[in-house]
Amino acid sequence: MDPLADLNEPQRQAVTHIEGPLLVLAGAGSGKTRVITRRIAYLVQQGVAPWNVLALTFTNKAAGEMKQRVEAMGVSRGATVCTFHSLCARLLREFSIESGLGRNFSIYDRDDQVKLVKEAMADLEIPSDRIPPGAVHAAISHAKNRLQTAEMFAEHAQEFFDRKVAQIFIEYQRRLSASNAVDFDDLLMKMASLLGHRNDIRQALSDRFRFILIDEYQDTNRAQYIIAHAIAMEHENICATGDPDQSIYAWRGADITNIMEFETDYPRAKVVRLEENYRSTQPILTAASRLIAHNKMRKDKTLWTRREDGANVRVLTCPDQYSEAREVASRISAAKRAGRDYGDIAVFYRVNSLSRVMEEALLRTAIPYRIARGVEFYNRKEIKDLLAYLKLMVNPADDVSFARAVNTPARGIGQTTLKRLADYAASQNTPMMRACEEVLHSPLPAAAAKKLAGFADLIRGLSAATFAGVKNTMEAVLDRSGLGASLGGKDEEDRQALANVNELISSAQEFDASAEEPTLEAYLHQVGLVSDVDHFEGAGGTVSLMTLHAAKGLEFPVVFVVGCEQGLLPFERADESIEPEAVQNRLEEERRLAFVGMTRAMDELTLSHSRSRMIRGQTMPMAPSLYLEEIGKENITFESPFDSQTPAIRPMRRASGGFYEDVVQRAAIEEMQEHPEAAFPPEYEDLQVGSRVRHPSFGDGQVTRVSQQWPNTRVDVFFERGGPKTLVLALSKLRVL
Repeated sequence: MDPLADLNEPQRQAVTHIEGPLLVLAGAGSGKTRVITRRIAYLVQQGVAPWNVLALTFTNKAAGEMKQRVEAMGVSRGATVCTFHSLCARLLREFSIESGLGRNFSIYDRDDQVKLVKEAMADLEIPSDRIPPGAVHAAISHAKNRLQTAEMFAEHAQEFFDRKVAQIFIEYQRRLSASNAVDFDDLLMKMASLLGHRNDIRQALSDRFRFILIDEYQDTNRAQYIIAHAIAMEHENICATGDPDQSIYAWRGADITNIMEFETDYPRAKVVRLEENYRSTQPILTAASRLIAHNKMRKDKTLWTRREDGANVRVLTCPDQYSEAREVASRISAAKRAGRDYGDIAVFYRVNSLSRVMEEALLRTAIPYRIARGVEFYNRKEIKDLLAYLKLMVNPADDVSFARAVNTPARGIGQTTLKRLADYAASQNTPMMRACEEVLHSPLPAAAAKKLAGFADLIRGLSAATFAGVKNTMEAVLDRSGLGASLGGKDEEDRQALANVNELISSAQEFDASAEEPTLEAYLHQVGLVSDVDHFEGAGGTVSLMTLHAAKGLEFPVVFVVGCEQGLLPFERADESIEPEAVQNRLEEERRLAFVGMTRAMDELTLSHSRSRMIRGQTMPMAPSLYLEEIGKENITFESPFDSQTPAIRPMRRASGGFYEDVVQRAAIEEMQEHPEAAFPPEYEDLQVGSRVRHPSFGDGQVTRVSQQWPNTRVDVFFERGGPKTLVLALSKLRVL
């Protein structure tokens, strides 16, 4: 197939550019995946060896799709198409001695990482009810994304929370090292460090990967930037494809300045703008473009489409979240009657908590739906149990996998026995598995020692055996460990668990047949790097419910975005900084998130908001999102189906304001009519500057400032443990002392 067939002119320019840096600014729905895959095929057609091409993306699903497209164009296998994390896992195995990791290192998923944090906190006697392990894990991950080691983080920790995180971080990292394990962030961090300190390795990889293509460049973090820049340093044949307007992952370390400053990093860079949208109608694009134009941190481009006609974007106003959910469900039913398949329809929201009311409304109207979240395949118990055995066979130092496998299925090994074994292992400075092998010579009771020795013999026997492929290894583990027999129940849960294990065996069979390196270590690294989004497949016959973040990369003919209210979209957290620059950055990130949601819609887009919403058991008046003003008025239909006494909200011509001002004023008037005295609730009647207060996480403190009227009241508090914080009073859980 001709790589240049069916390309528009900007796409052709991007595909045919060979030598030198290239920045492809790919607007939403502009065919960037086509450009990347065609570019790989074109490079090979022009004489570049496939093994000299490296294409990096952010999900295994995207990498798999790219591989299929490239191979369908007749390009022989050999090009490396994978995620950043997969590349780093592969290279750290290749350079295992230089990296300080053995080839058999384990990759801990998020559940295992949080478990390790909890264990570290328990050893340090830091109560998890005062400092949430999830928050600690997020802080550690954020630090690693900035390439901070535990020691570097501790050196700069000033506030109470950061000092505690520093303690936990050091112990967490010690435990990872003792288990010869890494977390996702370590893969990037260790590879970036290796490239920075070993010029011979950097040069070898630069010679190997002479052409680099990076998808979603706006989502790269500091470590990924350094890895790509180091490999491309010599030849500068780097093609970055992305869109600053779709940078929505700052919270997990993505740095939008990487794409904004690409031309500074590579002054010779050619810039190509992909502006023709093949997905959405013009009314949808016009509204989305007006919205994103309010951002300052962006590169100008003008999205357009040949689909000039189309339904207006609808802005739907509802009295509360229940009527909003009922109205959306009603419109979904109407779309179905008009010939739409349920699979054509999606409902997006900013936070998962908004799905509950929507689910209830869909259930009442018998509309089938699925949620793009929940227990993902590789996080299911039966899958993690089997993988724990495989990990332990490869890496006997993996204490987390040992703890999971040793009494699964039940072998009569209780927590007291495991605690004694752990104490013995600590006294010998050895992993749990090694201690288990030596247990007959330990001070443990004979009966307990015998059971542990039996488990050690099982793992030793499995590890020593030679199996033809990962599939056969799995089947041997199921048979010899008793896991297979334990899945023989007759209830639906057992049947589903068995089906899941069979699916895992199928994945192993596929791996055996197709992997470049068909080893158990490589398989475990592959499954350890599967992300949640890799599992979402739109299902015909069901409405899709998901967060705006989960919607990235998807498209649906009909889209509803619910909860378009101040505080929800843009989302506001009670403990966030109110410094002007920080506020502006958050508003821009949230605006990009709204833009991403809007541009998932192909034919119809509805944005809805409620005048009130139940939050933490209290009915709160809600103002419509600022973004509903910013989308403009052209090709927008404003509807208020529950308002029988007043006309639906429409944009009004006012010299000093616009639609947003009108809606806010109406909401304020209605709130005053329904609640004449916008007074504090009883528990906060005595709150004033100087009041002593208590917070469940931050402890005791003193109020230093009170601003804005209820329910938008913000309070500045100086906490004895946590220092100064600004909180939204209605959401703060503060108690006046």
